Amino acid sequence: MLKRSTGCADAAMSAAKYLVYATVVSIFAVFIWGAFLSGSGFGNACGVGGSSTISSDWPYCNGSLGLPSNWPAQVEYIHRAMSIVATVLLVGSNIAVWRMKPRPTGAAPVLLLALVLLLVEIYLGGVVINDKLNVAVGTLSLTTATTVFGLLVVAGDRMYLFEKRPHPAATPGF
Repeated sequence: MLKRSTGCADAAMSAAKYLVYATVVSIFAVFIWGAFLSGSGFGNACGVGGSSTISSDWPYCNGSLGLPSNWPAQVEYIHRAMSIVATVLLVGSNIAVWRMKPRPTGAAPVLLLALVLLLVEIYLGGVVINDKLNVAVGTLSLTTATTVFGLLVVAGDRMYLFEKRPHPAATPGF
């Protein structure tokens, strides 16, 4: 017998759905702020690493963990902070969705792929800075960020559709 799920399953679905939606919004905000950061030329305002591919100043910004005093460094610092929040939300979304019973099979693998690509994007972001804002690397970074955002929109849609369809009645003890 098929019926709409109730109780704890509905609460878990609703919480996971809104967590995915919050992740979509946060990634969009990082995406837009990153475009501003890149377009303004402030991408290296927190320091550029030496021979490593990741900024030797990370997680510091000009030697400090606090908010920098100049605007260009603040723009980069805010982008870093927003990226951390978005990453935490995406990890949380993955955990919430993968733990659901029944699992939204349309959204779960899409979220996992988005997380893997976000980790690639974080690495590329460091490479862009250390490569003195190289256009080719920046383009690859932008492509990856756009793909992550697109995947999250798909995951949000799949969560919405999953919630709206009927599910088999839950069997006690399973």
